[in-house]
Amino acid sequence: MRKINILLAGMLALIMAGSSALSAKAQQSNIYADVKSRGTLRIATVAGNPPYSSVGTDGQPTGYDVDIGKALAEALGVKPEFIIVDVPGRIAALQTNRADVTIANFTATTQRSTAVAFSRPYVVVGSVFLTQDASPVKTVEDLNNAKYKVAYARGATSEQTTAAVVPNAQKLRFDANNDGILAVQSGQADSVFMDSLQAAAVVAKEPGKYRILPGNFSYEEISIGMPTGDFDWWRIVDGWVAQFNASGENNKLFKQNFGFDNPSLKGDKP
Repeated sequence: MRKINILLAGMLALIMAGSSALSAKAQQSNIYADVKSRGTLRIATVAGNPPYSSVGTDGQPTGYDVDIGKALAEALGVKPEFIIVDVPGRIAALQTNRADVTIANFTATTQRSTAVAFSRPYVVVGSVFLTQDASPVKTVEDLNNAKYKVAYARGATSEQTTAAVVPNAQKLRFDANNDGILAVQSGQADSVFMDSLQAAAVVAKEPGKYRILPGNFSYEEISIGMPTGDFDWWRIVDGWVAQFNASGENNKLFKQNFGFDNPSLKGDKP
């Protein structure tokens, strides 16, 4: 009898474990239902990263990624609710159920895909070094010197690439690319390693003040991040991005924020 009780207890434990797993899976598969029931789409984005995203003088988030979030929420028939996070928080907000999506100049990588899901890209960029126009640095080879300081955003893909491309330069970590640009502007840094289209927007906005050093040092597919384990939610968001890219709405919002056409939609290299 004791052996039978032990066997039954073991079987019950397996059933309960299976039931818990199914329950967890069911909870993970209800993001769209939760969004509709709540009436809001919770969107994680970052501040200090214009023209992708920043906080305006009115305290409200603004920028290209913010406009994309508003467009996605409208398509879903709900209101956007923005959650400001730092660069590492783009993943954490999805893992802790604080956000339904992350739209924050978020590069899809293999490493990140083990923690979160990604849609197809809505823009493709490279990575470049931005410096003041008056700087004596003319090439990346010049910059790879211990007397120069290079800024980059912590937790971003630029962190590893900067170390590989200019290993001899001094490194300065900042919370966002805009902080790196300000460091270059003030002379605290000699260069900032950043998104190629973002850098192009900076140069276009203030001609004669900044320039981009020759060379492109990465290929980055900027995508919408989502929690893992919910295929239906991924299907909905990824399908929307496909339509967003094809309809012309993406280029419209990009041009409003960057001042030029989205080159990746035309198949141009970043």
